[in-house]
Amino acid sequence: MNVRRSLPWIQSIGLHLVLLALLFLAVPWSTLLVGSHRRQKTPEVHARVVSDRAVERAWRAYQARKAAAARARAAKLAALAAAVRKAAAERKAEAAKLAALRRAAAKAKAAQARALAARKQAELARAQALAAARAAAARRAREEALARAAAARARAAKLAALAAARARAEAQARTEARALAAQAAAEAAARGRVLNAWVAAIRRRVEDAWIRPERNPTSLRCTVYVTLAPGGAVLSARLGTCNGDAAARESILAAVYRASPLPMPRDPADFVSHLRFLFEPGA
Repeated sequence: MNVRRSLPWIQSIGLHLVLLALLFLAVPWSTLLVGSHRRQKTPEVHARVVSDRAVERAWRAYQARKAAAARARAAKLAALAAAVRKAAAERKAEAAKLAALRRAAAKAKAAQARALAARKQAELARAQALAAARAAAARRAREEALARAAAARARAAKLAALAAARARAEAQARTEARALAAQAAAEAAARGRVLNAWVAAIRRRVEDAWIRPERNPTSLRCTVYVTLAPGGAVLSARLGTCNGDAAARESILAAVYRASPLPMPRDPADFVSHLRFLFEPGA
């Protein structure tokens, strides 16, 4: 780039030197030598008679030499002018080429700057998009964490409420179970008292209907199983453990059938079809 910048100066200096040479060649040598001739001592002139024809030939020869020298100078000037024009054309072409190079370099630099700006803009857009995506992801994560925490608190509260309700229900169930157990025990006790009173009435009825055999053991003790109809009629009877003989056994079974129908409880709900009682007369 330094050589190209100094080339126009070199060409300008060369052009001035050429113009000075042309001017130097255009000046007649006789005028340059006038001063020196004047300073020199005038030589002696030896006159010689020359004919007119010889003078004319000499004059023509001089004019021919002068015309040839003028033509040579004109040709040289034309060559120099052509060289100058060529140098000017080359300088103009070089300047145009340099300007084209500069324009191309400026255009390439501008394109490179635009491309760099576009890359930076794209990178900035990508960075902004990435930052926005990360911020959105973080926001979603926070929202999801808050939602999970709220759901966990709701589940914990629901579980606590369920546990409290279950505890209350269990406590109520235990209370009700105790009440039912107490009620069942009371009902069982009452039913037992009713059943005992009913069985005692049946036993007295059977003992009243019993006909003692001739050989009666002193302490007769027998377990009697009876099956009753709803009206108290004896459907079947049998003896369990008994310390009496066959005659005593038969007399007890005969007394059961003879006492039929047996007494019934006051409340029909207390009726039981299968009964057991201890036959122990005189006890």
